[in-house]
Amino acid sequence: MPIKIRPIRTCGDVAYVPLTQGYTAIIDAADVPLVEGCNWVAAVGRYSVYAQRCDRSGTRPRMVLMHRIIMGEPDGLQVDHLDGDGIHNRRKNLRLATSSQNNQNRRISSSNTSGFKGVYLSKTIGKWCAQITISHKQKHLGTFTSPEEAHAAYRRASNQYHGQFGRTE
Repeated sequence: MPIKIRPIRTCGDVAYVPLTQGYTAIIDAADVPLVEGCNWVAAVGRYSVYAQRCDRSGTRPRMVLMHRIIMGEPDGLQVDHLDGDGIHNRRKNLRLATSSQNNQNRRISSSNTSGFKGVYLSKTIGKWCAQITISHKQKHLGTFTSPEEAHAAYRRASNQYHGQFGRTE
């Protein structure tokens, strides 16, 4: 018995691809030919949910991410979602990035206690510290009397070192 393929719904220039677990991926209608003809599943990751499918065309099955199919499966590069939403796969929300650039666009860590990205309270000195990661290395930006001052230092450094990939919130 053939597998029933879940239909993709198109509305203007946007298409909605049904995933498992109640999720729906959003793509450009022009990209429907790239993803149609198979069922896509929701892969719930550590930081986001992604759309993926199983490719059985080779010698062994492999999982393929929808955003990589849409961007042409670039060798040596990752696909970064500007808004951090792994199932928002419209081309205006996707860009090619190195691993380091992709990490610069991460959201604030769930273990963060200051409420500001790049800011933590040093219990040994009782001050707020700012730090930023550059090329996989931590750079200390200074100590401050308030978390807002430390975050301002982080924002300046993010603009300088991370540029368009920097996320400060």
